[in-house]
Amino acid sequence: MTELTTQLSHAHESIAQAMAKTRGNIPKASRDPSVGLNAMALRLEVQQNPAIRTRYQELLAFEMQEKGLHIAERILAMAELQEQALGGEYEHTEEDGSVVIRTHLQDPKMAIELSKEISRLIAEGKGANMSANSAILIASKEDAREILARFLDS
Repeated sequence: MTELTTQLSHAHESIAQAMAKTRGNIPKASRDPSVGLNAMALRLEVQQNPAIRTRYQELLAFEMQEKGLHIAERILAMAELQEQALGGEYEHTEEDGSVVIRTHLQDPKMAIELSKEISRLIAEGKGANMSANSAILIASKEDAREILARFLDS
């Protein structure tokens, strides 16, 4: 994401970070000690410096990508557990470096439950994977609160 990162002064970066923390709520962002502006002055500063809003949208896009990544990691972990629940042999490396063959006992009920959880995670992550460019495009066209609310509700 280095090519997308907008370069800002330290003060403007602090403003963008505060806006990301508060999901664009200017009055709340103005209370952040690193901002040092009241709500009216902050609103004017953001209006006069469009790069602040651009950086804010980049931060939101990055956060949306991270959420998609966490869902993918959880799906992979569940898939590994499901493989174990289906039973079978696997290689295990002991502390001394020797490799031993171990057997997982089959647990069909757990495999079914894990399958349900994987399906739920896939449904949750549906549409969550997006490139940085498309996430920024979406964030710039729609209210970020609506995007995050839809993401969390899906």
